Amino acid sequence: MQEKELEMAEAGEITVHGEESLTEGVLTEEAVQELPEAETEAGEEGSESDSRETGEAGTENEEAPDPSLTPYAGSGRKIRISGPLLYENSFTITEELYQEFLKASMGRYRKLYYIVGGVSLALGLFSFLGGAGPSALLFFVITALCIFLPANTYRSAKKKKYAQQVAQNGGKPLERRVMFYMSGLEIYSNSGAHSVFRYGDITKIIHSKSMYLLVIKKMSLLVLKDSFTKGTLEEWKTFMNKKGLWKVK
Repeated sequence: MQEKELEMAEAGEITVHGEESLTEGVLTEEAVQELPEAETEAGEEGSESDSRETGEAGTENEEAPDPSLTPYAGSGRKIRISGPLLYENSFTITEELYQEFLKASMGRYRKLYYIVGGVSLALGLFSFLGGAGPSALLFFVITALCIFLPANTYRSAKKKKYAQQVAQNGGKPLERRVMFYMSGLEIYSNSGAHSVFRYGDITKIIHSKSMYLLVIKKMSLLVLKDSFTKGTLEEWKTFMNKKGLWKVK
């Protein structure tokens, strides 16, 4: 009897130990199933943390816009400048400079007006001598308009447009910094505008008493002869004459 009771007791212990082993096995499997989820959650938290850190680092590392940045905002967004800075031209646009700029830029159109006026004058005289009085009068009126219209436009625009430019710049004169590289030129203004152009974008160069006007499409970019802060005027002229079909005098 005692031997049987001992066998039964051992069997019970084995059964209990077996159940405990099975229970431990089940817990282990559940733990294994929960582990990837925990890792996933940890990974998501880590990714979010990394993203936040990266974003914060990116925000910290971003360069603030240059406060001394041409009035051609958004120009040349895909143009890349390469090479060292070769020449730099920095200046403030005063009313006197703006008037000279207007006079030089309108010179192109003034010549056209004068040509049309001269042709109209010749036709008017021819019509008058031929006895066509009404036609002659019409040609004489066109001649007068071609002579006086450019002068009146310049006089009325020179002060008004400069005042508008200053007002648009917060009441301050426009400051400009033009930088020339081997592959292109870059312009900054204190209005916050910034532009980049290729030398091939320049269609013509007009010169006046104290400045050059680089004609780019419908815009004119000023370069003052006495305002080079890097390089000299003569060196810049030689450089520019090698860059295009235009001639810098």
